[in-house]
Amino acid sequence: MEKVILYIHGKNGSYMEVEQYRKNCMGFDMIGIDYQDDVPWVVQDQIRAAYDKACEKYNHIYIIANSIGAYFAMYTLQTCDIEKAFFISPVLDMERLILDMNEF
Repeated sequence: MEKVILYIHGKNGSYMEVEQYRKNCMGFDMIGIDYQDDVPWVVQDQIRAAYDKACEKYNHIYIIANSIGAYFAMYTLQTCDIEKAFFISPVLDMERLILDMNEF
């Protein structure tokens, strides 16, 4: 198979959520990236490892990322060769999100 979609879940999500996209993504292999941390510099190693492994096998890499997973994808893969990325409810301004959380 030439094409793969890497799925990056949101907070408290699961790599198994990739299964909900499988029926609409025929012709693609699907890989859910399993991570447990919320710290970008920890999660980036796991995402980058999955990306690097996918590069060994696939010619075309796509991303589906949800919520903070979209932020992690943008943070980690910004210099990588991605065909297309589909972000669902992306966190675009992490600093603002953190500051807003501290106001309560």
